[in-house]
Amino acid sequence: MTFRWMMVATMVVMASAPAGAQGPDDGNGAINLVCTGRGEKLQSGYVNTLEWDRYDHRYRSRSGVQSEMRGFESAVTLQIYDNDGRIRLPQKLIPPLNSGGDHQHWWQLDNISVGNDEIRASYRLNGLNKPKVRIDRQTGVITIKGTGQDFSGTCERIDPGQRRF
Repeated sequence: MTFRWMMVATMVVMASAPAGAQGPDDGNGAINLVCTGRGEKLQSGYVNTLEWDRYDHRYRSRSGVQSEMRGFESAVTLQIYDNDGRIRLPQKLIPPLNSGGDHQHWWQLDNISVGNDEIRASYRLNGLNKPKVRIDRQTGVITIKGTGQDFSGTCERIDPGQRRF
C-alpha cells in the first residue's frame, strides 16, 4: 500500500512540474552560452575621393556618404531559462537608434523555442530591426540575421560557479 502511494505521489509531482523544467537540456531548464565568431554590419561614412572621369580623361573629386558592410570579430552571450531568455550583444551589433536593452547591452529574447536539435529566438533592436537567432545544438553553430547585420560563430556552454579548468 505504501509503494502505491509513493507511485501516485511521484506521478503528481511530475505532472505538476513546469513544462520546460524537463526539457531537452540538462533538466533544470537553464542554458548559458558564450558564442564567438564573425559578423558584418552596415556602416556609413563621409568620403572624399578622386575618381577617374573617362570622358574628360582626368581625375575629379567626389564626396558624399558611402555605405558598406564591414566585418568584425566579437562574442555574444545567451542565457535561457525555460521560455525566458536574454542575449548580450557586442557594441558593434547595436545600432545608434535602438529600442533599449540595459546598460550592459542585454536584450530580452522573444519567441524562444528550445528543441532537441536547435534553439530559435528573436529580439527587438528597434522598430525596423528584429534579428532572428538560430543555434544548432549538435554543432554549436549560431547565426544571427537582422537588417544590416549578420553574425555567425560557435557556442560553448558555460555553467555558473564551475571552473573551466
